[in-house]
Amino acid sequence: MANYSTIDNLKQALSNMKEALATYPRTNSKIISPADELILHTESFILSHQHSISLLKSEINLYKQQISDLKSINDDKFHKIVEKIESSQTSQSSVTYSSVAQNSSVRNPIPNYKTILVKPKNSLLSPPQVKEAICNSISTYDLKCNQVSVNKSNVAFKFSNESSKNEFMKRVSENPNLNSAVEAYEPTPKCPTLLLKNIDYSTNESDIINTLITQNGLEDCNNHIKLLFTIKKRFYYDAVICVSPHIYEKLLQHSLFLGWSACNAEETFLLGHCSKCLSFQHRARDCPHGNKKCKKCGISFSTARIDNQSSAFSIHVKNCTTSNCCHCSDKHLPSDHSALSDACPFYRNKVKVTKEMTCYDRQKIVKFLNKPSPIRSDSNAQTTSSSSSSTRFSINNVSSSSSTNTPPSPSVPSSPILNVHGTNQSFATES
Repeated sequence: MANYSTIDNLKQALSNMKEALATYPRTNSKIISPADELILHTESFILSHQHSISLLKSEINLYKQQISDLKSINDDKFHKIVEKIESSQTSQSSVTYSSVAQNSSVRNPIPNYKTILVKPKNSLLSPPQVKEAICNSISTYDLKCNQVSVNKSNVAFKFSNESSKNEFMKRVSENPNLNSAVEAYEPTPKCPTLLLKNIDYSTNESDIINTLITQNGLEDCNNHIKLLFTIKKRFYYDAVICVSPHIYEKLLQHSLFLGWSACNAEETFLLGHCSKCLSFQHRARDCPHGNKKCKKCGISFSTARIDNQSSAFSIHVKNCTTSNCCHCSDKHLPSDHSALSDACPFYRNKVKVTKEMTCYDRQKIVKFLNKPSPIRSDSNAQTTSSSSSSTRFSINNVSSSSSTNTPPSPSVPSSPILNVHGTNQSFATES
């Protein structure tokens, strides 16, 4: 601003001098000539400086534009980096049951194998011997068998279609050397499990199923819903139920009324992990560890209560703020999360496997035939139900009229959640 003011002052002085010379034309020539020369040089000087200023202004504007462009480019790069970091964190921390199931089904569609289990009728035959006997006695000429696997108690044959499965069953039953020594049957389908949250204590646990059916117009679902166990809370309690695949989606479509409360059914999975050390390899009854491990920090504490005081484990759990997944830390993976959380890859994989094993076929109807038995509620129980529960199952697919043999008694899945219902129940599927 000072340079502009100086130039303006010079211009004004030159203008005044020109005006004075024009007003007094008889001024001595010795004065006029130097004055004209001064005016000429001064004007030339002013024009030169104005041109330089104009060039400098152009360069400054160019630099400003370049700086602005660089800032925009850097801002774009910065935002992309931030978005990438946030998206990666979100993808790791916001994985739910449904998203894991949907992604796994899209990427790796599970083939719809028809499975037949074959077990020896006596202890003289081992499963490997059963496999050898069947492979030597039955021709595979027109059977489309995808896989044969052997475990401790039986042999599993997986077929590509229903006709191959039925033909295999027929050949085993009609072979006198086989039907006297082995038993072939279709395995029990793993039914979906649902979580009913915040049930009022005015609703008796033994009346949950009847109340659910009568209050929600589910009379056609009678004997197709089974109560597995309840989870005690301070003001309400939750219930986990097992449902037939053909009514699974029906229960998820709207709120369900239970006595003086309403709740939404949410799918849940019984992963069968150990409640002591959090391992997926065994149950609590087979755990070699005496102490109980915190699922947040992975440190083990005693659950013993001394002088009616809270146990060391209870005190620690209430105050624990450290996240260190025991599964991931053992494998030297990032462990800044809790075990049994959606951020744990081992937990997500277990959910995925359990999801793949669950039957969602709408044509599959499973009927639970409850035998009257007193409900056992134990606040200190560590499993959901007794593995020695007496069960019986027979399978018939809606789309097939062929009958199958009755398989052995399956064990009810267990999970380290309180309040066990040790009810003896029978199962059957309908056409």
